[in-house]
Amino acid sequence: KKIESYFNYTLNIFTFAKNKKMQLKVLSTVLFSFITLVTFAQKPTVPYPSHYPVTKGCIKPTNQTQTEMDNAVSSFYTGWKNAYLKPGCKNGEYYIEYINGENICVSEGQGYGMVIVAYMAGFDTKAKEYFDGMFRWFKSNPSTINPKLMNWRQAKGCISNGSTAATDGDLDIAYALLLAHTQWGSTGKINYLLEAKELMSAIKESEINTATNTLLLGDWANNDKSKHDTRPSDFMYDHFESFYAYTKDKTWNAINTSCFNIIKTMQKKYSPETGLVPDFVQNVDSVPQPVGDFFLESANDDAYFYNSCRVPWHLGTSYLINGDSRAKTACDKLNKWFKKRNENDINKIEAGYELNGNSIEGCQYKSLLFLAPLAVSACVNKENQTWLNELWTYTMNEPVEGNDYFKNTIKMLCILNVSQNYFPPQLTFKTNTVKQKSKVSTFFNRLFGKK
Repeated sequence: KKIESYFNYTLNIFTFAKNKKMQLKVLSTVLFSFITLVTFAQKPTVPYPSHYPVTKGCIKPTNQTQTEMDNAVSSFYTGWKNAYLKPGCKNGEYYIEYINGENICVSEGQGYGMVIVAYMAGFDTKAKEYFDGMFRWFKSNPSTINPKLMNWRQAKGCISNGSTAATDGDLDIAYALLLAHTQWGSTGKINYLLEAKELMSAIKESEINTATNTLLLGDWANNDKSKHDTRPSDFMYDHFESFYAYTKDKTWNAINTSCFNIIKTMQKKYSPETGLVPDFVQNVDSVPQPVGDFFLESANDDAYFYNSCRVPWHLGTSYLINGDSRAKTACDKLNKWFKKRNENDINKIEAGYELNGNSIEGCQYKSLLFLAPLAVSACVNKENQTWLNELWTYTMNEPVEGNDYFKNTIKMLCILNVSQNYFPPQLTFKTNTVKQKSKVSTFFNRLFGKK
């Protein structure tokens, strides 16, 4: 609208110009202004690399320079994008490819992809185009229960063959929309902020147990059988902080606290030596406890397995970005056990454990999914420096080829954190404390080369 008004104004000047020379001058001015407006309209507020100032005392790898880390992350992003970002069946749509038989996309991956592309804006000059295309895919595939949420799975032909929503995908999509609002503003074709708030409201309505302020597994789980079950890998503490920042709805703070309380109970009562957390938890309305095997996905639903391997990443992010001491306590417990159990050798880390630390039969192998998230949690304590360096080296040496969508996408998100290229969308807010103002001011001055 601003561009349209500007050209209407210049058209009037052109019409009343006295001669051709003056008209040509007006036209050249208009052309230059158009190029400038279009160029700067797409530029993100926080271009990659960002180097957000993390909580004091946190660390990053020291076996590479910051520039080397930034280049390694952007290089991996290019490979990741080429492998998984695909055009949809409708013009202008994009999705993150997840191949499993006839299935091509899940809401989890769509949320991950939207977050990643928003953070890589600046390096990726087409980030906004891709983001908007992924948003359109999200809107084209609604849940049959709450159509403001995303249907959790799509098949070949771009047809939803799931029916309901999964909480984790919706949480990431809402967070990604806040990032998009920060990066590009909300005055264009998509009002990112409005869409984020509508999605947050839908999540509250259908994916939150309001009696306990705990996360449901999806909009399908709001029933007596399932409403007291939850999944710790969905505990995205930094997201809840951002949701509160934009809405001032204290429910998000209550959810954050409930998530931390569940982790504390698991570590204190069920894994006092290891700090490990199970894939799924039940009875959140009374005394939370691990579920039994084959609760929802596998014989290891009660163990630290392919869901909860993400827990150290989310906990680490919470301390890096928001300085929540509860997250640091949980991270320290995990890293202390992992280092002791594996004799400070990352190559001995296995792909899953019982909560007591015993190996899971058939899982005595190394997996990127269990090392990359641990690297984020290692960043919270300077005592982990050598450990972190080795985790980083292994993670970055793992190529896109030979790993699947899940491993590569989790890696992409984790290395953004470890390299300190992850920031909260609310960083542009006017802050109240001197400490916050100083942190954000320093960040923007460094970002744009000011002293």
